[in-house]
Amino acid sequence: MTTLDVLPYDILYDVLCWLDQESRKEVSRVSKSLRLAATPLLFRNIRIEKWYYGVVPNTREMAEVILSNEAIAGSIRVLDMGLRQALSDPFQKNQRTILASIAKLLTSLPSLTCLILDLPAQYAEPLFAEFKADAKKLVSLRSLVTPSWVWAPLAQFCPHLRGFQVESQAPWTPGENITWLAQLCLNVTVFVCFEGISTATIKTLTEYLPHLEELGLLGAVEEKEVVDYLEDFRAFRKLRTLWLPPARQLKMNLKSLFPGPIRLASTEKRLMSAIESLLIAKGGPNVNLVILGWSCRVATYRRIPGDGFQLESAQDIHVHPLT
Repeated sequence: MTTLDVLPYDILYDVLCWLDQESRKEVSRVSKSLRLAATPLLFRNIRIEKWYYGVVPNTREMAEVILSNEAIAGSIRVLDMGLRQALSDPFQKNQRTILASIAKLLTSLPSLTCLILDLPAQYAEPLFAEFKADAKKLVSLRSLVTPSWVWAPLAQFCPHLRGFQVESQAPWTPGENITWLAQLCLNVTVFVCFEGISTATIKTLTEYLPHLEELGLLGAVEEKEVVDYLEDFRAFRKLRTLWLPPARQLKMNLKSLFPGPIRLASTEKRLMSAIESLLIAKGGPNVNLVILGWSCRVATYRRIPGDGFQLESAQDIHVHPLT
């Protein structure tokens, strides 16, 4: 009689794809063949964070455990390093060891495509030095999410980076600006930051990143109303996804275009109509997805040919678009 664990790897993998994570964990304990098939699914997305009861993880030991298992190391595609709180306090005598372990881990994961980094800001420059000292590169990385502008130079160690997101709303430090950031990310097709919407910002991005397919400017709308900037987005000929602040933070006095009281839902609908009429219909890019907000209420509108933009989802979540 043929049992499940003697089936070919490809068939086992396809079967396990239909299970949830808890079921995969249970199945992986049955036999070696099932564990081998389940490993890529169990370790595709992992998060390294503060341990229970406030115990700080031993970063060196953690890296060695992951890298000692070739199957696990080769399965990790999305790595979320949420160690900001855990590493802030003990940042002292073992700093070099921690940084060396992090650098070794990141550069030794052959399938890593998305890195969500949440480490203390004081780790940035010393970690960059670790990369420079050994000429290390994140060769497989395609998407990078950083907690602040401080981490932006990490992009220079990612030769094939295609997506970049800065989550912090903190102000720029001296010597940093949107031009500096754009120059670090010349090859990306997805660019998300908390810079405010302004003509100068859009002009800079079109100069350095005209090939963007997804653009998110989540800072405050400056000077004019948001609809007055829509024509500026025409220069992004390949733009397909536009990510903007939540409707409640948009400057929208659209009575001249759309009479009637402005509420949250109606504001979103009016913005969608403005994008259709002022951007797409006037020779702009064929934008087919608009996202409003980044936490709390995140509204997603998808463009349906002939029907315009329709609300696809409205969720109370915090999003990492690059994952």
